[in-house]
Amino acid sequence: MRDFRDAKAMARTLREALASKGVTISNSESLELTARMLGERDWNTLAAAIEASRRRDRAWTRLEGVQARNEPVTGAIVGRVKGGFTVDLGDASAFLPGTQVDVRPVRDWGELVGHEHRFAILKMDRPHIVVSRRAILEQSARA
Repeated sequence: MRDFRDAKAMARTLREALASKGVTISNSESLELTARMLGERDWNTLAAAIEASRRRDRAWTRLEGVQARNEPVTGAIVGRVKGGFTVDLGDASAFLPGTQVDVRPVRDWGELVGHEHRFAILKMDRPHIVVSRRAILEQSARA
């Protein structure tokens, strides 16, 4: 089954099928029609969705390698959510539980937001990633 990543091939097939019936459309028209068939407003929106998906896949592959090698990953805490924080890992988002922010309870978490920190990846279960800053702090305290 084809998905939105095959949109250009689908557009080409549509053009060829219509041409065999004597209907001629331009390449851009076939791309626009394909985007609408896949539920997007226009080709630019679909192309952006395709690129975003590819970037997420590359980020996921990179992070799986980082986790397999048991290495820290760098990211920035970008906001507060129920139970913790959202961390931007570059083309991927992760959840940082409130208990994993520091070795001691953090009263003023505002100074952590927007700054880069190192995190250990605790769990990866597509599309969810859970990280810990506390694990890195404890590891550096032991060293």
